[in-house]
Formats: sequence, C-alpha cells, structure tokens
Amino acid sequence: MNYQVFKSISLAAFLVVFSCEDKNDASNNSPISDQVAHVTTTNVNIDNIYYNLASQSQVSVDDVWDIGIVKDTENYNMPSFVPGSVDIAVYEMLNFNSVVDLPVTFESDLVSDHSLFSYGNLHEVLSYDMTVHKVSVTNPNLVYLVKSGDNAFKLQFDEYISGITIFKYGRIDH
Repeated sequence: MNYQVFKSISLAAFLVVFSCEDKNDASNNSPISDQVAHVTTTNVNIDNIYYNLASQSQVSVDDVWDIGIVKDTENYNMPSFVPGSVDIAVYEMLNFNSVVDLPVTFESDLVSDHSLFSYGNLHEVLSYDMTVHKVSVTNPNLVYLVKSGDNAFKLQFDEYISGITIFKYGRIDH
C-alpha cells in the first residue's frame, strides 16, 4: 500500500473515532430508569440508618428520609427495614433492571402497614438464621417500588454484612 494512501486512511479513521460525541453518557442521555445507585450504608450496630433516595444520601432521623435500617429493640436488637413516609409495594416477579415505571396496579399493591417490613413479619427484609447465627437479606430477588412525594424509585436489597446493608435503587417514572 502506498504510504500516502495509508496516511490518509489513518487520518480519516482517527478523525472519525475521536470526533464522535460519546452517546453513552449516563448522566445526560440514558433513560432515568437506567441510572442505578449502589449504596453501602454505615453500620446499624453503631447508629440507626436513614436514607433519602432523592438526594442519594444517608441523613439524620430529623431530616427527610425515605427508608431506614434500625435496631429493633423489641426483637433482640435485630436490624429491621423501616419505610419512612412513603408509599411502598413489594414484587416477587419483577426484574429490577427491567422496571422503568410504576405498574398500573401499584396503588392496589401498596403495603400500608409498614411494620410488616420489620424483623419477623410478613415482608421482613432482614432475617436471622439461627443455624449459622447470621443476619442476611431474606429475599434478595424482591423488588420494592417506592413513591416519595413527586418521585418514584425501584429498590432492591443485595446483602447484609455485620451491620452494613448493601442495596441498589434507581429513579423510575410514575
């Protein structure tokens, strides 16, 4: 191949590769439901945990918070998931990554008694296995849909390790 032809092709390829705008910028172009935050909390054994989903931050109990992990003093100081002043529903058959908006059944699926999420109740998030003396996420496949004010979120608990909760969530349409 002629050196001039090679040089021209190389320059053209360089310009094509480096002049194209990055179309995969998650902060600007991805659908809101594709943006997922991965959270590792502080240790509930040191202090109760309260989290504001919209601000993506762990906050004080005196601040606005959507979800909490607290020590349940009535149940041997077991960690328990506590929804704040939010609407929340639990889904077994949803794929977290596929959820882009609240289902039409969301209002009828709501769990109005938030105490049902605490340790030992119907929708407990964290459970204790006496055989191995370990707290873990009861069912990491469950998807929780949360509506807080003008915002809606998908939420999934991944793991619990020695007082630290690991979960992911993303904003969805409502």
